[in-house]
Amino acid sequence: MLRALGWDHPRCRAPMTACAARWSETHPDASVAWSFRSLQAFGDEPVEAAARDFDLVVIDHPFCGRAAETGCLVPPDGLVPPETLDELAADTVGASHESYRYGGRQWGLATDAACQLSALRPGVDAPRTWAEAVEFARGSRSALPPSPPHAISSFLSLSAGTALEDEEAAGRAWAMLAELYAAGPPEALEWEPPEVLAQLAAGELDYVPLTYGYVTYADRCSFAPVPGVRGGVLGGAGLAVSSASDQADEAAEFAVWASGAEAQRTIVAPAGGQPGSRSAWLDNEIDQSVNGFYSATLVAHEQAWVRPRDAWWPAFQLASGRLLVDALAEDGEPLANLNGLYQGSRG
Repeated sequence: MLRALGWDHPRCRAPMTACAARWSETHPDASVAWSFRSLQAFGDEPVEAAARDFDLVVIDHPFCGRAAETGCLVPPDGLVPPETLDELAADTVGASHESYRYGGRQWGLATDAACQLSALRPGVDAPRTWAEAVEFARGSRSALPPSPPHAISSFLSLSAGTALEDEEAAGRAWAMLAELYAAGPPEALEWEPPEVLAQLAAGELDYVPLTYGYVTYADRCSFAPVPGVRGGVLGGAGLAVSSASDQADEAAEFAVWASGAEAQRTIVAPAGGQPGSRSAWLDNEIDQSVNGFYSATLVAHEQAWVRPRDAWWPAFQLASGRLLVDALAEDGEPLANLNGLYQGSRG
């Protein structure tokens, strides 16, 4: 039996348990038992801790450098033929597959593709510039959920990833982030993306200017690329093989199959997952079943900005997110401290 760790939301739970069920049908002597951790733990918990007791673990791509440094994962490029990885790379959504590559090795396989988007009440036209976004947010029921580590993602989405290197871009991004947050309820500081999207889906909000997209809510929410810039931050999830596993070959076989085009199109998407496979996104029947979510946001995913995968990034992502959240709560000015944290983290 393979032990696998995912993240606790229907977008992961349902497709991964469906994949496990199908795997057992086609491999009578094999099984995959899934456990699930919170979305916060998925973004915050060190990858070496998550991988310790499992054969497979669903990871966020910024942890690849940390995995390389600690040796807690086994790169699948040493377990499966290179042409298999080439097939997965050719069928990926944007940089999803490549985002798990670090130091010349492939550390995970994209089972899920996501990026930062805008979410709206159905029938509402998406603002086309950030100035329009602020105006619309002020005049509607809006909310910006900047809880760590999403705060730094939103900050970077506002500048197409340039705000950590460009002082002027940082100033503009912070001013915009503060305005968008101020237009909504202060309690949004504590909300994760699924919580704010559930409120939007329930008719309690009209607009979420920045959030990771969730196909789970596409029947009651409309999603659009973020206004004004190319390069909303890439999210998603990848399936990785733990170095603690004594079944690494079997784990890699399952990971390759679950991230492959056939399983992504026939199991992951119908179960409510958000495939990492481009062919699933281009499937018209799948797209129609989720109110055009995939066709409306594919370009945004293809243009998404990939966060650094260096070993220092996960700790910086969490610390910088907390810094930004504290500044939003206190109407503070975080940029000098943010720059110091960034320079210090990079060594």
